[in-house]
Amino acid sequence: MDHHVATFWYVGTDDPSAPIRSGHPSDPGFARRLLSRLHPTVTLASLGMFPLNRSASAGPGEVYVGSYPGLTVVQTQLDRPVLPSATDETWLRLVEAPTVLMFSHDPDDGISGFARWESGRLVRSFAGADDRIVEDEGMPLPFERPYWAGEFPPEGADDTPLALPFSPSSLLHAAHRDWLGFDLSPGGLDVPVHGFATDGRREVRQRTAPTGAAVHVVGSPGRAELHAASRRDSRPASRDAGAASPYADDDYERAPLVPAVARASSPVTGAVRRIAGVVGDAVRRAGGAMNRRLANRR
Repeated sequence: MDHHVATFWYVGTDDPSAPIRSGHPSDPGFARRLLSRLHPTVTLASLGMFPLNRSASAGPGEVYVGSYPGLTVVQTQLDRPVLPSATDETWLRLVEAPTVLMFSHDPDDGISGFARWESGRLVRSFAGADDRIVEDEGMPLPFERPYWAGEFPPEGADDTPLALPFSPSSLLHAAHRDWLGFDLSPGGLDVPVHGFATDGRREVRQRTAPTGAAVHVVGSPGRAELHAASRRDSRPASRDAGAASPYADDDYERAPLVPAVARASSPVTGAVRRIAGVVGDAVRRAGGAMNRRLANRR
């Protein structure tokens, strides 16, 4: 079955490049809400956040979403040939925006295409390969004129009698620059997106062990940790420099290790011990008095 990568831009601002140039982060909450409407019965698995312009295109069962003020981008694979004018209404109404842009590319057939909708009406659509036109809907826009005039001929055009006066992929990039104000290229502006899998794969979370000594949830080090600490303290400084705790991966809460001597000499600990001593003396005196009364009764 034919398939290709499609990138949709939902534009609701006069300057689409502004949030990208300002480094505005993408909204992960909006991305999840959007995909929950698009795939209501699917459990989404996060693929992380990365720049769209410097990552591989979305693969099968993957969707990349970036959401910024007045601008949303969605990239995914469509199981159909590149024919922008026949785009399903689901994609055109996915995000409420006055302008919807679409850029498609099929590397297997070498077909590139783009389209623009204004208030739901198709304004311009083009798709083709170096040697043929797949579709050409609407009047060519001003940015297209030098390409149709042959000012940017593709490489090897002289060897292909049916070659177009331009490369459709070059015209796609020209449309991207004219409509969005930037080109989606590795050396261009970084476009942060959140990736999700919709094919049921398990979510892979990167686990980074917290730093610091392992401390039990009761708030004080256990015997094993104290033993490890005493061994580290007894080593020469040159050997101990930079040594990590052998319990660094224990499944405990992490906190700096507090020496037992420091805890024993703290004011709070001393007060608790004094109170415990007073209570103990009172209990012992009460016990002695009770024993004497019992002895007198006998």
